[in-house]
Amino acid sequence: MNVFSIDLEDWFHLLDTDAAPSFCDWSELESRVEGNARALLTELDHHCVRATFFVLGWVAERYPQLVCEIAERGHEIASHGYAHELVYEIGRDAFREDLKRSKDAIESAANISPKGYRAPGFSITWKTPWAFDVLAEEGFEYDSSVFPSLRAHGGMSGADPLPSRLANGIDEYPISTVNLAGSRLGYLGGGYLRLMPRIALLHLARSQVRRSEPLILYIHPRDIDLAQPRIDLGALRSLRTYVGLRGCMGKVRALLESFEWGRFEDLRIASSGAGR
Repeated sequence: MNVFSIDLEDWFHLLDTDAAPSFCDWSELESRVEGNARALLTELDHHCVRATFFVLGWVAERYPQLVCEIAERGHEIASHGYAHELVYEIGRDAFREDLKRSKDAIESAANISPKGYRAPGFSITWKTPWAFDVLAEEGFEYDSSVFPSLRAHGGMSGADPLPSRLANGIDEYPISTVNLAGSRLGYLGGGYLRLMPRIALLHLARSQVRRSEPLILYIHPRDIDLAQPRIDLGALRSLRTYVGLRGCMGKVRALLESFEWGRFEDLRIASSGAGR
């Protein structure tokens, strides 16, 4: 079982840059999350795929009908936190409050209590081992915040790259990476997916499947939006943020056509049935 996951956030929810709009300005900006999310929903429907949506609590508060529609179409609703803040910057207490607020927003929007969580920017790192305990204490059952590779922000280089159960009972599902010359490289999501040539992307994914490793893919609605407003981020960050937008949906279609996909809840059931 491979998992197709979507981080439900908007074009201005960028991390680790002073150029991004501040939280207090978000409600004044043009939102594009509904249109982009529905484009992904249509594509998923076309391929009969049900995915996991990690919903930002702020989005759930403002677009409850969108969250309800996602759930009604058979997709899993999980939490992406509330205010899209880096876990290693806000600390344990603020992390707990952000979790609670996101859970409340999702429950109010769709009458669903999320069981899964993904940190913004994969910002559960070696510096925040307490985050997994907070997740368990707040009733979450699984996490997909570990990015077992070096990143500009977040990431847990050297972490187990395969799904595992943590000592506190949380199931961890790291983002797919590949081992190249002794280092792990992300390729199956976000800017990595947009930058990677399609032929290389499919080759790496097939290699991972042949090793009986589940593919864990992630994408943001903005990754398919060529018309989104552009923020002046400087040359390098702009390249990482906006490269490959035009061809991203084509890569999504190729991946949907080439592999079998499901939700995290499906992978958990399959793993449980296999005796894990």
